[in-house]
Amino acid sequence: MADLDSEIKRIELGHAWDESDEVVEAQVKAPLDKVIPVRLSAEKWDELRQEARELGVGPTTLARMWILERLRQKAKATG
Repeated sequence: MADLDSEIKRIELGHAWDESDEVVEAQVKAPLDKVIPVRLSAEKWDELRQEARELGVGPTTLARMWILERLRQKAKATG
C-alpha cells in the first residue's frame, strides 16, 4: 500500500511520465449512445450468458454483435 501512496503522490506532483515511457496511439470508437431494453425469460438469459461465456464476451456484447450482424446481412441483401 505504501507503493501505491507514493505513486499517487508522484502523479499529483506532476511526475506521471518517465523519459522511458512509450507513447502509444489508440483509436477510439464513437461512443455507443443508445440503450434498448430487451426482455428475455430467465432460461433464455442463461442461454445467452452461457454462449457469451464460451465466446469470451459479455452477454450484452454478444446480443449487440448478433443485432449488428443481422443488420449487416439485411443491408447486403438489399444493397
